[in-house]
Amino acid sequence: MLVLVAVGVSGVSWLARLLPGVVGGAMVAVAATVGAALSQRGQRLIEETPRHRSDAGDGLRRDRRGRLPRIRDIDDLLSIGVHPAAPADDGHAVGSRVPPFVRRDRSAELEEALRRERFVLVVGESTAGKSRAAFEAARAVFPRAALVLPDPTEPALRAAAAAVRGESHSVVWLDDLERYLGAGGLSLHLLERLAPPGSMVLSTIRAQERARYLEAQDSTRNSGSNRWTRPDVLALMHEIRLDRQWHREEIARARQFGDDRRLARAVDSSELYGVAEFLAAGPQLLTAWQDAWAPEGPHVRGAALVSAAVEARRAGWSGPLPVALLRDLHERHLSARGGVRLRPESWEEALEWATRPLHATSGLLIPQDPDTYSVFDYLPDAVDVPVLDDTWARLIEAAEPEVCVDIGWSAITHARRAAAQAAFRKALDNGLLAAAIGVAQIHGSVWRLREARDALRTTLRSAPADTNPEALFDLRSALVYWTGIDGCNEEALELATELHEECRLRYGADHPETILAALRVTRGMVHTGRPAEALSLALDTQECSLRTLGATHPVTLGCRFEVAVGTQECGRTAEAAWLWGELADDATRLLGPHNGFTVDARWNQSDAVFKTGDTSRALRLLAGVIDRRIATYGADHPRAFAARLEYTGLTGRSGRRDEALALLAPLVQETSRALGPDHELALAARHQEALWSDADFRMLLPDCERALRPNHPLTEDCRARCAQPDRPVWYYEPPSW
Repeated sequence: MLVLVAVGVSGVSWLARLLPGVVGGAMVAVAATVGAALSQRGQRLIEETPRHRSDAGDGLRRDRRGRLPRIRDIDDLLSIGVHPAAPADDGHAVGSRVPPFVRRDRSAELEEALRRERFVLVVGESTAGKSRAAFEAARAVFPRAALVLPDPTEPALRAAAAAVRGESHSVVWLDDLERYLGAGGLSLHLLERLAPPGSMVLSTIRAQERARYLEAQDSTRNSGSNRWTRPDVLALMHEIRLDRQWHREEIARARQFGDDRRLARAVDSSELYGVAEFLAAGPQLLTAWQDAWAPEGPHVRGAALVSAAVEARRAGWSGPLPVALLRDLHERHLSARGGVRLRPESWEEALEWATRPLHATSGLLIPQDPDTYSVFDYLPDAVDVPVLDDTWARLIEAAEPEVCVDIGWSAITHARRAAAQAAFRKALDNGLLAAAIGVAQIHGSVWRLREARDALRTTLRSAPADTNPEALFDLRSALVYWTGIDGCNEEALELATELHEECRLRYGADHPETILAALRVTRGMVHTGRPAEALSLALDTQECSLRTLGATHPVTLGCRFEVAVGTQECGRTAEAAWLWGELADDATRLLGPHNGFTVDARWNQSDAVFKTGDTSRALRLLAGVIDRRIATYGADHPRAFAARLEYTGLTGRSGRRDEALALLAPLVQETSRALGPDHELALAARHQEALWSDADFRMLLPDCERALRPNHPLTEDCRARCAQPDRPVWYYEPPSW
């Protein structure tokens, strides 16, 4: 069986897949901050809630003397990313905007991680209390350490790396880590420089962003993308997850602060909301936004303004949104709801309402830099605001090249290929080489494999001599992937081996990126007929990952995937079926049943179970894979068709030819309609139909010769069957790497 290996890196790492299936995958957009315009009210909010503001020109926060602040001296927690709560005394008197800290159940684990790890990432839903819990842990463990808080730009990150060298102890604070992961943002080299001896990196990320990274692994890192997943960065992070819904022991501790009426009200609502969620007024703000759309209400323009900000964030805009762009976008939403018939308020009134601290907490829009706003991060995750048709072009026109890369991947997620192409092309034309990986993904997802390879090769050949080596490494990783997908296995293995050796020399044998590079090599060994060597390397790599990263780390799960692949390819089918089942069960628990890695493991399990002779169970497993593929990608996606094609193949191979033919009739029509009659999957469906109906393959051979390469397996089998109609059944499986 050809297999597609899924190798996960903490939700965000490169998943190299080796499973029976078709290349491609829906991209899940990685949201970014957006904003609105600046008003007098907004100016006051900027002064009241400076977020990541620096007093020097290096993008780092400093005290009044120009020094890095000590953690124990930070008293304005809003400035480091903690959501404000209502003022004390129900807002009738001036009081703290941050309630007393209630220790979380994971606080002790978090503090211990800070003592042991160089890179710690706190993951949780919006308003789960991530920033507060993380900062309080740092304050408990390193009160005298310097707090290094850089802006989310490469110059600021480099300034932070220089600053920590002058401190004996420091904590680099990267709240909302996704803001630092854009093109030209945080790289592995930069991350390592941020944590020399005596320093560590503490970061947070929303669970919704993390989930999007986990899904993005199916396409982006497989094709070498470093923008969305930053596998080299995220694989190093020691993750601690924080639940939005508070546990019983946490509620009990919160009750001890009975003199704070804000906490008391939050505890009373804890059966419906998380305590931190209620304090930050996430549900209340969501309701206020939705209610503002009431016809002829006083804030319909304000509601359109917020909708525009949410829309731009979901479209991939990775920074605060400029005034002119936000004003333009909001008019589209207003017109869609009725325009002037709604009797909207003035622009100034709308902006004042949207930036007002509703319920005495956060506003729907939060001022950032002059003339820009970000949207309260609870909202994009709570409501699926569609991206309007003409929004893509407007965003691409206004965006900087780095942001265009974000928009391009988001457009792929939304199945807007033309928008994705335009975004990546603008970025590439402006010298952002990483955009070539997106261009390759666009070609490859529709089976234009040669074009995918050519896009990467052209970019590598034309790269300036001073190009960042990490950018070149990413492009070469993508070239490995698409070279293997195109069937050039020996060449792909040679490229993968070179990258593995570079990783070993650069990072060391135990580094997550080196482990992942080794898994690329195991894949190449399988595809070049060396399964025993592949299994040996996979077992050694798995042992290394278990020792350095732990049993539940996604990189370790990826190693287990490769071990199962090698085991099956070595002919130990029953053992492989058990390994696949154990892996799929663990992935379901750790990553979720719809995660791409989980589904890929189930897919491989179905094949191994079929080969053990349990046909009915294999088909049940494969039916579940089809359902999840359709739910994730849509019924017309190549991955959904590939799973259906395999299902019909297993049905026919089990002796149920009539049933297989009944399933194939609509599949032949649907693949031709959705993908085109010359698409490999459409030809494969026709090949299988001819196989089970004993048709004349001379009708199919000319189409395969015209559409596929001369030595393509489909073409070769058709040619052979024309000469020997009764030759043994050959079963097509999609190309994999």
